Amino acid sequence: MAFLKKILLVSLICFSLMFLLGFEADAEFSAEVIKQLDSLIDEEMEDSNLPGVVVAVWVPDEGEYFCAKGSANLKTDLARDLDSPFRIASITKTFTAIAVLQLIDEGKLKRSDKLSRFFPDFPNADKITIRNLLRMRSGIADFADGDFLKKAYAKPLMNFTAADAIALSKDRASEFIEPDRETKYCNLNYILLGEIVKDITGNDIGVQITESILKPLGMKNTIYPVGNDLGGKLRGYSWNNNKNSFDDMTVLSPIWAGAAGAIISNIYDLKIFAKEIYEGSLLSEANQRGHLVALQMKDVPIGIRYGEGIGNMGQFWGHNGTIFGFSSEMWYFPKKDAVIIINVNRLDLDDKSKSSNLFFKITKILFPQEVIW
Repeated sequence: MAFLKKILLVSLICFSLMFLLGFEADAEFSAEVIKQLDSLIDEEMEDSNLPGVVVAVWVPDEGEYFCAKGSANLKTDLARDLDSPFRIASITKTFTAIAVLQLIDEGKLKRSDKLSRFFPDFPNADKITIRNLLRMRSGIADFADGDFLKKAYAKPLMNFTAADAIALSKDRASEFIEPDRETKYCNLNYILLGEIVKDITGNDIGVQITESILKPLGMKNTIYPVGNDLGGKLRGYSWNNNKNSFDDMTVLSPIWAGAAGAIISNIYDLKIFAKEIYEGSLLSEANQRGHLVALQMKDVPIGIRYGEGIGNMGQFWGHNGTIFGFSSEMWYFPKKDAVIIINVNRLDLDDKSKSSNLFFKITKILFPQEVIW
C-alpha cells in the first residue's frame, strides 16, 4: 500500500478523447468504459508493483484513451508522461523484418536463400533459409538464455556483439533441431538477419532501418541507438529480490540487444508503425501477403502465431518487447482499425512481461466479443 500511496501522490495524467496535441477527437468512449480502464490500470499497478504505466488507445469512430500514471523516476517522483521515449525491446524485430523484406522486393535477397550464403560455417547453414529466420522456424538454440540474462543484468554495459551472440549459439549446435519443424521464439534469428542486411547493403542495421523505414514514415521520435543512454527523463527499473527494492536499469548497451531489441521509440511513433506492419505501404503487395502468413507458436496457447517479424494473437497483429527496465506492447486490430500501445517501466531478471496482462485486460474491456482470452 505504501507504494500505491506514493504513486497516487504523483501528478498523474489520464484523459480520454478530449484533446490530444490540440485536436478534438471525433468520438468518445463511454464514461463507464473510461472508469473501467482507469480502475484496471490502478489495480494492475498496485497488484504488480509497477513504477509507471503509459497506455494509448485509438479506435476510430468509437474513442481514444490516453493514460500516463505513476512515476518516471522513483527518486525524484517525476510523473510519467505520454511523450517520453522508452526501449521497445523485441518490437525492434518488426523493423528488422521490414528491412529484410525490402531487400527481397529489391531482388537482393530471396526467402529461399540459405544461411550458408552469409554464414557458411554456422550449424545447419545449408538447410536454414531466410524464411526460416524470419518466421522463428530455424531450429537454432538461442544465446539469450537464463545464464546470458544474468550476465547482462550484472553488466548491462558489457560489450557483447552480434559475433559474440552468434558464437554462443553456434556452441550449442547439439541442441539445434531440423529447420521448419516448429515455430519457436529465438532472438538469434534476428541478430543473424541484422548481419545479413549489413552484408548486402553495407549499412549497419540501424542505419538501414533509419533510411528505409523511419525517414519514409516520418518517425522522428524513433532511433536505433549507438550510445547507452535512453534520452529523456524516464527511468526503467528491475525488481531485485535480494535487496527488496528496484534497481535502475535505464542505462545499458544496445549492442547486445542489436537487431533483435535495440530500438527506442514512443507511443505516437509506434502508432504509425503498428498500422504499417499490417498494411505494408513499404512493401510490394505480394511481399506483404507473405509477411502476414502466421503459424502457431510452440509452447504457447492456441491462437498465438508468428509471421515474418509480426505476431498474431486472435484478431490482433503486432509485437511485444521486454528488456531490463521496460515492457511494451504494440498491437493493431484491423477490424476496428484500432491501435493499442502500452509501456511499463519495469522488467525484471526473469524476463516476464509486465505489460501483457494490461493488454489482455484492456482488450477484454474494449472488445469483449472479439478476443480469444
